[in-house]
Amino acid sequence: SRRSERSGSSGINAEYGFLKVKGVKVTSIHPHITKTGMFNNTKAKWPLLFPLLEPEWVADQVVIATEEEREQVYLPRTVNLTMCVEHLMSAPTFRKYTAFLGNDTMKTFKKIREEWKQWYQRRVR
Repeated sequence: SRRSERSGSSGINAEYGFLKVKGVKVTSIHPHITKTGMFNNTKAKWPLLFPLLEPEWVADQVVIATEEEREQVYLPRTVNLTMCVEHLMSAPTFRKYTAFLGNDTMKTFKKIREEWKQWYQRRVR
């Protein structure tokens, strides 16, 4: 889950800092739904706040975040608004809150379309 990944990457960065390890950084990227074909027929519940992201834009943001040595990146930036209240709520309440905002897309998850599989197989050859 994102929560465990965030904790893990923050822990690694903290440990490396404590051990004074130089030259190793961990950047944790958390994009909203990206138009890769994985979430077919998914629509954003609040498209002005949380639009479906273009893969190229997400890739650019990953490069920028890595160059800036940022530890946590939420895409789009409006996701930061939802995360600032995370520690003020119990975990079940926060899950309901994020589901209301549209973070329950796994309910509509479908297998990857056949044409996406074919596109991917052509790319890896």
